[in-house]
Amino acid sequence: MEGSIVSRIHLPRATDMHVPTREINPRMRPFLREQVDAQSPFHQLLITIARRKWFLLAMVILGGVLAGLAGFVRPVLFEATAQVIVDAPGRNAGPGGADSAQEMLDASIDDHLTMLSSQGHLRRVVAALRKTEIGNIAEQGDVGNSGAAPVGGNLQNIRTFAAGLLERIWPQGRSEAADAAELKALRKGMRVGQELRSRVITVGFTDDDPARAALVANTFVQVYIDDLAQKRRASDRLELASIVASLPVVQSDLAKATDRLEKYRLSHGAVDQGAADSAAKETAELSQQISLSKADLSATESRLQHIEALREEGASVAALAEAIGSPVLADMAARQANDNADAGLSTAINGEIEQGTARIVAEANIYRAQIAALEGRKNVLDAVVADTAGRLSGLRALEPQVSILTQRYNQLLTQQQDLVQRIATPLPGVSILSAAWPPTNPKTLPPVFLIPPGMIVFGLIGGIFVMVRSRLNQTLRGGAEAEAALRVPCLGLIPEAPTIHAKRLQQLVLGQQNCSYSRAVTSLLVTVTLNKARGRASHVILVTSSVRHDGKTELAWSLALAATRLGGRVLFLDLDGTGARLTNEFLNEFGTFKPHKSFGDYMSDRCPLHDAVTGMPEIGIDFMALAPSEDLLPQLYMIDGSLVTDELRSMYSIVIINGPLGLGGPEARLLTGWADAVLFAVRWARTRRSIARGVLQLLTENETAQVPVGSVLTQVNLRKHAGYRFGDSADLLLERTS
Repeated sequence: MEGSIVSRIHLPRATDMHVPTREINPRMRPFLREQVDAQSPFHQLLITIARRKWFLLAMVILGGVLAGLAGFVRPVLFEATAQVIVDAPGRNAGPGGADSAQEMLDASIDDHLTMLSSQGHLRRVVAALRKTEIGNIAEQGDVGNSGAAPVGGNLQNIRTFAAGLLERIWPQGRSEAADAAELKALRKGMRVGQELRSRVITVGFTDDDPARAALVANTFVQVYIDDLAQKRRASDRLELASIVASLPVVQSDLAKATDRLEKYRLSHGAVDQGAADSAAKETAELSQQISLSKADLSATESRLQHIEALREEGASVAALAEAIGSPVLADMAARQANDNADAGLSTAINGEIEQGTARIVAEANIYRAQIAALEGRKNVLDAVVADTAGRLSGLRALEPQVSILTQRYNQLLTQQQDLVQRIATPLPGVSILSAAWPPTNPKTLPPVFLIPPGMIVFGLIGGIFVMVRSRLNQTLRGGAEAEAALRVPCLGLIPEAPTIHAKRLQQLVLGQQNCSYSRAVTSLLVTVTLNKARGRASHVILVTSSVRHDGKTELAWSLALAATRLGGRVLFLDLDGTGARLTNEFLNEFGTFKPHKSFGDYMSDRCPLHDAVTGMPEIGIDFMALAPSEDLLPQLYMIDGSLVTDELRSMYSIVIINGPLGLGGPEARLLTGWADAVLFAVRWARTRRSIARGVLQLLTENETAQVPVGSVLTQVNLRKHAGYRFGDSADLLLERTS
């Protein structure tokens, strides 16, 4: 390049070399490496926990501190319990016996549990507690008037007394909200339950005052028992009033029925009830015998009809023997089957058939005679029974009335006596088994026992948060992970450099050659130039990315600086205006002058190459850029890029193209045909894999291009990266070389 201050090394123009190469998939650049040590899910879990151990430890400590504070702040609660026992059901519980009694007991206990927890019962308990509190206040007021006040004073008692006095003077002062609050507090502290499968029901109340807890539990039970007793007494009184009102009517009906019975006996005389009963019983027996005889006669006649039908149809002798039921005839039939020519046997068979039929006919005649005799006897007894029934009809109609009325009257008298006793001593069906006493041991655990559960809960919450955050993280953090997600090989990981600017970047790459950043960039450049473009005298490398702040411009300048160590001339072609800050710093720091022509002028043949290039002799790089007002797309689309790259290859050994963003438009896709290798910059733990994958698909849609494409993870935090235990090239960068 004429006029350039940089010492030039004139390289021969690159010519096409017929090097036998194997065919490769144009979208598949070098084969992806496989991760040797596949991490199991459990191993990944351990790595994640180890990497976030300080956060988890902080969560555990926070949970223990909060649980301890909550334990110290919360009040100490005491639970007082009272027990009631349900009366067992009576022995005559029903036809089911023990099972029915147990079912009745279970149903009764369920009813008591439901009524104890009902809203109405809670309101009655609240009312009873208010009366008890007012009575205690009044007693305390009387004691205070009769004696001297204690030294410490009873300010709380005075306030409570004033509140009770105000309640008595102005009952409407208590609002519905206060009633609802009291009901809520009572329901919250109350516990009602059955003791195993016994008849015992336990009622417990929890409060910070042991005496108040015992008072509420006993009041809760006593109010329930008193309410049941009042309901039973009211029900018994209503029933007693009904019985007392019905006794005179039943007594009058009984007297009238007794008079009618005595008059009938005097007018019709005595009747032998035993003889009538015997005649009726004998009539029933005769009717049963007649029915049996008729059934036997019907069966015999059916049998005769069946035999006649078989004889008419010409059935076999064996069938007739089975119908008649004659063993002799069956034996003859068997003999006839063996010897059909025996005439005497046929005669004997016919005779046996006639005899069997005659026996059945005689049996039917016997049944007919028996039925006739029984019916005659029955007619005589029917006449006797009819005469006796006529005489007993009136008596039988009057005696049950007297018996029923007598039984009803005695039953009412018995019920009256029982109700009088039950009203005097009502039985509610439940009784107090054990009254509640003020408890001495608190129900709540000491604060120290809350610290371990709090630490465990917060530790689990922190672990779940860490795992969910790790699962939802869609960024790329390892070489193997980037290859699996992007389907292109990951060529290297570039460490993050503090305070990236032109001078600092030049010192990192060229001045500190043993530092991790310089080693990573130089290794990447050597990998690209040796493996991606073998057989070529010069190399064109395109550096692009998906979005801004992916470190694309820093990577391009770093590669250009590292290329100066390989010898030859280096051209930095800036076709992206998003990284203008760093590029302007290089121009201001190392540039000799600003060119008046641009890349667009060179592409349009408006100027030669040396007019569009500015030299940076201090770092050994030539620079050419696109003017901010120029549109790159038509120039790339209309002009043959091979002519431009051929000229650049003839002048420079390495050309670094800082390409436009992949999301900015199709310019990056058109530039892939210019390059020998494409480096796709992906910011470590920042760029989402879906965006990077989509941009790479756009760059590799050209099926005719055979340009290798590789990804580069930029701005890698080596310390954090080592915590992931990926075991890739980033671990080598942490090792010191001296």
